[in-house]
Amino acid sequence: MRQRQFYNSSVSRAKSGNDQASNEGGPPPVKKKKKRKGLQDVADSIVRRVPGISPSSSPSPSPSPSASVSLQEQILKTLRDDDADKRSEARRKRRGSTPGTGQPIRKETVTAKIKRTELSALEKVKPGKPGAPFQGEDTTARLQSSLQSVVTLLDSRGADLGGRETIQTLTTNARSIVGRHSGELHSEELSFTPLDIKTAPVPRLSFGLDRVLFNPGVYHLRDPRSRVFNFDPYLGSIMPVTEFDFDALKEYITSSRDEILRGIAEKEKKKYVGSSSSMTSVLSHFHYLLSSWRPIDARNISQGFPDKLRTFTRLLRAPAAMFLRYQDGVYAIDADKEFDSANILMNLGKSLEKLLTLPKEDFERYRRTSTNKISPEEEQAIPEAYHYSTMGDFVMRSQLDAYDPRLPGTGMFDLKTRAVVSIRMDVRNFEHGLGYEIRHRFGGYESYEREFFDMIRAAFLKYSLQVRIGRMDGIFVAFHNVERIFGFQYVSLSEMDQTLHGQSDTSLGDTEFQLSLALWNKILDKATAKFPKRSLRFHFETRDAQTPFMYIFAEPVTDDEIHAIQTKNQEKIEAYQRRILNLPTKERIKPKPTAAPSELKAGSQPATLAKDHTAESSDKKKGSSQKISTTSDVDQETPATSEGSPASGSPDAPAEDAQEAPRELLAMTLIVKNKMNGYYVERPTNFTASDKWTVQWELTEVKQPQAQSLYTACQNRRAKALEIRGEGETGVAANVYIRKLREIAKQGREFRQKEDELDKKQGIVVLDGAV
Repeated sequence: MRQRQFYNSSVSRAKSGNDQASNEGGPPPVKKKKKRKGLQDVADSIVRRVPGISPSSSPSPSPSPSASVSLQEQILKTLRDDDADKRSEARRKRRGSTPGTGQPIRKETVTAKIKRTELSALEKVKPGKPGAPFQGEDTTARLQSSLQSVVTLLDSRGADLGGRETIQTLTTNARSIVGRHSGELHSEELSFTPLDIKTAPVPRLSFGLDRVLFNPGVYHLRDPRSRVFNFDPYLGSIMPVTEFDFDALKEYITSSRDEILRGIAEKEKKKYVGSSSSMTSVLSHFHYLLSSWRPIDARNISQGFPDKLRTFTRLLRAPAAMFLRYQDGVYAIDADKEFDSANILMNLGKSLEKLLTLPKEDFERYRRTSTNKISPEEEQAIPEAYHYSTMGDFVMRSQLDAYDPRLPGTGMFDLKTRAVVSIRMDVRNFEHGLGYEIRHRFGGYESYEREFFDMIRAAFLKYSLQVRIGRMDGIFVAFHNVERIFGFQYVSLSEMDQTLHGQSDTSLGDTEFQLSLALWNKILDKATAKFPKRSLRFHFETRDAQTPFMYIFAEPVTDDEIHAIQTKNQEKIEAYQRRILNLPTKERIKPKPTAAPSELKAGSQPATLAKDHTAESSDKKKGSSQKISTTSDVDQETPATSEGSPASGSPDAPAEDAQEAPRELLAMTLIVKNKMNGYYVERPTNFTASDKWTVQWELTEVKQPQAQSLYTACQNRRAKALEIRGEGETGVAANVYIRKLREIAKQGREFRQKEDELDKKQGIVVLDGAV
């Protein structure tokens, strides 16, 4: 990056112009004399200190090869001695050993004596021309070669030692590289193809909620000014989870257990299958890489909104993990459930989806105490609707929630239920957040603006990817606080793209999605070629470095190991479910299959908690200190030693386990360069369907032991981001932000009591035709 900036700089252009003026024989400008005089002085100072050379104006005879080597060594020794002296002096000053230096120097910065600009000018100057620092072709060539070596050495030494790799680190990483693979992807050569497969009818919205689809912005369930209900007041009170019969619902089928999906892949001659829920976490990291960590676009947020963060949440930036499960020639992508935990939002999402798409009478049949309760057989008879699509070697499945023929495209859209901030911040202890209400359009608290901003940072990237996989038009969002629904909003794909990609034209997001799949395809091909016909566990992580890059780790695993990881927290999840659903101890949640591990369920649909703590303003980007060098495509990570590897199970494992032979592991780094219409860009902007996007990629394989060290560090970063750590203890209660939300929730409960009293006195007014 710095080299490219220099060669396009005004200094470089001035030098080129001066050289041209010199060739034309015109009078040299003043600036040219100053620059050449400076270069002459630098070169002459080196020559005067190296015996055997004098800056004479007459050509010197060509020395012998042995003399050339000796001369080069003397020049290098002279410059390295200078560098060593500067470093020693800096160390003395830092330690405070030099009298009169005042405060010790905290940061050491070493600057190359021969700068890049001067080196470039030396390379352009021809022997015998006016201003040439040395006369004699061989002497100049030898000096330039020596200076190039010195500049390369001092450049790496001159980096900020706190933010970049040291010489020793670069050497270690360079020695760990096994091989490089590179290529180009062209957007015009990629296509996302729908598969014409007949699917079941898709439900439509109930209670007249389809009005929301064709009105931008938030649609209040009840107008706060006039207190008139826009929809049936039945929507205002959510059926408690203790009354909803979740056992009557169908079980989610993962990609590895979907025989229909596998059959489609075999028919289409594809290798990889996945669902929208299992693929989005990995695709998010490709977005970070290809967009060079593009900040979110919050221009549609009011100027008075207090939160100024423009980054994705810490949870969203955490490493993504997945399983690639092999069976009969097809690899299925399953989400990694190692750190999954139960919460009330998982249950509530299922019940609210039924509420929004069923008539009131049909929805009441899911109540546990209903006299006309729906049977599991009736529920199983209701077919699921899916969209299937393909690109490259992928076959993708997306479950369809709702449909309206008046919407553009396929008319499909996704249903999303969004809990208020007080619930999301402490979902394990959601009871403390009950009562928090959405009362305003704008503001930092109790507002739709707060919920929309948090969705931009924590959810829109995942939602937009799911919409693209399912070929949908957008998402229908219901805002609630577990007890009540406050309002609804339809967010189209173009509106989400405006916040994520900075433009409402979906061409940029569509193209990035296709390029992400193409890159992912190549990574999976390389891993499956190294470990053929074996199930693999993957970790993907894009690092926020000066030049963003991605870590990819692939580790062969057995079916028993997959089952152990996927069911690691099963007992805790069941215990929590019994508590929030108020079930007797003897009553169990749906038992997991007890068949062979290869046939076991890899986990239900992931429900990522929105741990998008607004107090992240104090959380600095730790990844920003990671740099990437042209010498090596991997950065040195120090693996955490306090907790141990998440994959190792208990941190109290015997010490002798560490002496076991290292597991098979494929570690790679991926870097990319973007070209838009033939020009290099950091990230494409103002992209249209007629533009062309080319991605130059380089995949570097890292060997042991560096590979294992980087893998352990990546696993520990994921564990730190995803593990729930004492949210029910005093740590959460003591948090200032949590306390603030709990105070607002308490005020909200008081406000609701007053509203209920007014309803008793004045009655409830409903918009004509809303019931």
